[in-house]
Amino acid sequence: MEPAKVFRKDIIDLEGVTPGFSHGTTGVVGGHGDSDGNSHLFIIPEHRKLGVTSTTLLIVNRMIGTGIFSTPSTIMQATNSVGASLLFWVLGGFMTLWMSAYLELGTALPRSGGEKVYLERIYRKPKYLATSIFAVEIVCFAHSAANCINFSGYLLRVVHGLDPSLSGNCGRSSNGQLKAPSPLAEEWINKGISMAAITLVCLVHAFTPKFGIYMSNALAFFKLIMLLLVVCTGFAALAGNLKAPRPDNFSTFDGAGVACPDVHEDSSGRAADFSLALMQVLYSYSGWENANYVLTEVRNAPETLKIAAPLANLTVTVLYILANIGYFAASSKTEIASSGTTVAASFFTNVYGQGFFVTRILPFIISLSILGNISSQTFAAARVKQEVAKEGILPFSKFFASDWPIQTPTGGLLLHWMFTVALIAGPQSSDAYPFISLLYTYCQSWVKLLIALGLIYLTLSPTSTWKAERTSFHTSNFLTVTWALSLLFVLSAPFIKNNTITPTVPWFVVPTVGCSVVVIGTIYWAYWFKIWPLFGYNIEHHVEVLPDGSERVRYVHGRNTMATKSPLWW
Repeated sequence: MEPAKVFRKDIIDLEGVTPGFSHGTTGVVGGHGDSDGNSHLFIIPEHRKLGVTSTTLLIVNRMIGTGIFSTPSTIMQATNSVGASLLFWVLGGFMTLWMSAYLELGTALPRSGGEKVYLERIYRKPKYLATSIFAVEIVCFAHSAANCINFSGYLLRVVHGLDPSLSGNCGRSSNGQLKAPSPLAEEWINKGISMAAITLVCLVHAFTPKFGIYMSNALAFFKLIMLLLVVCTGFAALAGNLKAPRPDNFSTFDGAGVACPDVHEDSSGRAADFSLALMQVLYSYSGWENANYVLTEVRNAPETLKIAAPLANLTVTVLYILANIGYFAASSKTEIASSGTTVAASFFTNVYGQGFFVTRILPFIISLSILGNISSQTFAAARVKQEVAKEGILPFSKFFASDWPIQTPTGGLLLHWMFTVALIAGPQSSDAYPFISLLYTYCQSWVKLLIALGLIYLTLSPTSTWKAERTSFHTSNFLTVTWALSLLFVLSAPFIKNNTITPTVPWFVVPTVGCSVVVIGTIYWAYWFKIWPLFGYNIEHHVEVLPDGSERVRYVHGRNTMATKSPLWW
């Protein structure tokens, strides 16, 4: 823990940021230090705040990432059914209706920070516990590893014209056993490209921030074009314009054939398989809460959020369902299940054939769209992590809150880079994407469950003052309860032994590691805020509201003059 340090937390100066670019909570674009070097001021002019269109594009740009181009493979492996897969995508779109909980919280607490703000409002006791759990989740598990691995897969396809991932029966050989890992050289080429991608993006945002913004917005254009191209190509496939045999996936509910012919299916693990499939869908839809992270930057935030969030979610849901119908119109269940992270590339090959455009140009365009997602995600995540560091609850907080040398969040970018590279280097590349994306969604589900349960408490508790605090907008109690129940299913079902969709990773790893968010966060909180006071140290949180409406936040760590008294544990 660092000595006392003061930050003035206000609004970002977004000069040069165009609509549709994904932002974090608050960050450093133009900062001014006080004479003592212990404070920073961040202000955005009113005319630069985001309106309805910009906020809608902000959410859409974050939601449409790599998932729609990659996760259909793992979802098909888990369900072995065309109808069930489509229902999961419809269910994912329906689950975005639970954004109404975030709308209620966001309109009542229109400040940047998202879950951090809501958790601190809901769970006021034990003090600092919610902040500590969120800090563990955002620092350790909010990274760009899955996107970097996906980028590497498509880029290698551009070079070789072949799918570098395991294929031909869901990563298994013809006898149902796991295929041998890729040669060490090939494995580390894949990992090396992934690490190079995140390194390049972090350096760009650290030392050429304006170029990084322009690059991200340009790459976001490719992302939208690719999704629209998938939808239009799907319509062509439905009309019978195919270079491959017609898959006949719509003849029955499950579709023709079997996704993984030589893999023994254990019905006892179906609930867990469905939970994992749902997590992959939720990963693809993730980002619907993105505007809640930057509400301080939104003009007339409560009213704007109520329009922009539903509009963005409806748009993405329609495009996702149409894209999946297109995949099933052109590719067999086995092809989809065995294509790994390159579902879209196999889809285009079946429709247009093995021409140069399909084998080289289209994968390159997809890789650019993925790179845009990496850039957008890194830009936002680094600023969230910088904000957590500013709270003074991380080791070396002063270092990770740094904006040296040119007022960019270099400390947050370094933190983001470290955890991304560590996760890229860990699992085998063929399993890294589904494993990391599942782990990310599982950890996020814990945070969202805490918010859902907390909102139920605030709404129903007779001693709560929430009804007086919130605006006229409030979500349905039924929606919040069903949201909490669905999250409980997502969090508990993976503990059932299942036909894992990451064959080289044991089935219990994802839920076990995911649950560590709460455990590690609680241990971290106990160490700093309960054990240290026993040795005469106290932690004080001071908030000053300045005349311009901004806040000065100070966490003080020092000797406790009341150390002789018994500690107050709650």
